[in-house]
Amino acid sequence: MAADQLLDGECQVWWARPDQVSDDLLLAAVPEAEQRRAGRYRQRLDRQRSLTGAWLLRTAVAAITGDRPSEVLLDRTCADCGQQHGRPRLPASVGVEVSVSHAGDRVAVALTRLGEVGVDVEFAPLPGHFDHELAENILSPRELSIVERSGDPGADFRRLWVRKEALLKATGHGLRMPMSRIEVSPAADPPALVAWPLDIPVDQVRLATLDPGPRHHAAVAVLTGATMTVRELDAALLL
Repeated sequence: MAADQLLDGECQVWWARPDQVSDDLLLAAVPEAEQRRAGRYRQRLDRQRSLTGAWLLRTAVAAITGDRPSEVLLDRTCADCGQQHGRPRLPASVGVEVSVSHAGDRVAVALTRLGEVGVDVEFAPLPGHFDHELAENILSPRELSIVERSGDPGADFRRLWVRKEALLKATGHGLRMPMSRIEVSPAADPPALVAWPLDIPVDQVRLATLDPGPRHHAAVAVLTGATMTVRELDAALLL
């Protein structure tokens, strides 16, 4: 099966490093408006992550549609202010939902035909550290109690954190909904949505843990009741 073939019951997750793609390829694929948006970051690594995410999204979609990466039509209209910095969307005729995330040394792009998708990756600069104050804001009391009793509360907290981030990216709520109002399965269990205040039934949501590599945690969420297969791929296949 070709790496770029997106199956109906599949969620593809492409992984890249911020230094994996040459500047020539990045600038050829990424339109000037997106280059300018990346240029607003102060740190060079942040700019590189943003550009690589834009390249990876466009190149992965182009591999499916047959378009040139620079010609892929993306709408980033923000639902709140109307500016072009919102979640990326493809034309409805393409039939593919997408999501982008980047942190540390990893850039992720998720694509699926199953339903709206959210992917999240987080970097752990201090692998054994547990930020209890942050956890209190993100976890429900039940989740926090379980994490506090864990042998590695820092890692377990981050596993739950990326699940919730992925869910809110899939729904489009982002930071507008407190993550403590969402409950997911314990870190040691298969990832699943347990409860949230939205009208979408929990059995119409799929969650999966991803493998971004050492010192990173990642998850993907898709709003679907169908069986979902996740396939993780390296951006080297697109070069």
